[in-house]
Amino acid sequence: MKKLFLISSNAGATEYYFSKNHIEEIYKTYNKEDEIIVKETKYAGHLEKIVKSFLKSDYDDKVIILLGGDGSLNELVNLCYGQDVTIGLIPTGTGNDFAKNFDYKNFTIEDTFNILKKPIDLIKINDKYCINVTSLGFDTEVLQKAYQYLKKDKSLGKRAYIKAVADRIFHLTYNNLKIDLNLSDGSQIHFKDEFLISAICNGSYYGSGFNPAPDAKINDGVINLVMAKRFPKYVLPSLILKYKKGKHQNSKYLSELKVKSGIIRADKEFLGNIDGEIFKDKIIKFEVLPNAINWAYFDL
Repeated sequence: MKKLFLISSNAGATEYYFSKNHIEEIYKTYNKEDEIIVKETKYAGHLEKIVKSFLKSDYDDKVIILLGGDGSLNELVNLCYGQDVTIGLIPTGTGNDFAKNFDYKNFTIEDTFNILKKPIDLIKINDKYCINVTSLGFDTEVLQKAYQYLKKDKSLGKRAYIKAVADRIFHLTYNNLKIDLNLSDGSQIHFKDEFLISAICNGSYYGSGFNPAPDAKINDGVINLVMAKRFPKYVLPSLILKYKKGKHQNSKYLSELKVKSGIIRADKEFLGNIDGEIFKDKIIKFEVLPNAINWAYFDL
């Protein structure tokens, strides 16, 4: 097994930090230095260059362990899908939402010595791949505002998302959407309405800790689609708190469906994001890809 530790320079404020020297010293202490390569990204496009070079190498049993956040993880997934490689994550981003699907309590670099490989699902979104959550509407507007705050002051970390929520509560916009779904039970449904939020979930968390799909699993071959239609504005503060804690499932203002694939259409462009990467479009075609990529589970 050859492990590439890939340290993303785009990582934000985090409780985890491991330098190149630290990783190399730990492996050297246990006479395992030959098992690893440690690289740091230095510029835009560097992650792609490092990964493509590693994928072309002659090493047997390749593993890439990313030290980064959800955005870098999405980039890695899109480079590695369909390749003979296992990927893993040490969460060093700002939100670290996909990492919340795992237990990193008391994590150390020594935990990466022994790796258990298991396949997990991905979601295909148009011509890209999503590992965690794709969403559109209010939550993406919050994300966009949070990015603006972080650009001005990176030290804000997760507080940027709280500030962004407070800002967007007073600027609600709804998307008129037409939705066609293939459900997990084999049936089909079609409907249209105004939606504040539409979240296409593989993982359970997004938006720096919001929990839209508490029952979502990354290896069940199912997408959890969470939607919020138009509702009284006075309900929003309490609903946001429930949504944050994953206690919204009994709310009459939100619905959740288990689906295999679907199409979301609008007459005008909507704002969306794939694992935190913002985009604009009029249509989303999505489908679950079961057992799409091998994931590295650490010996915690």
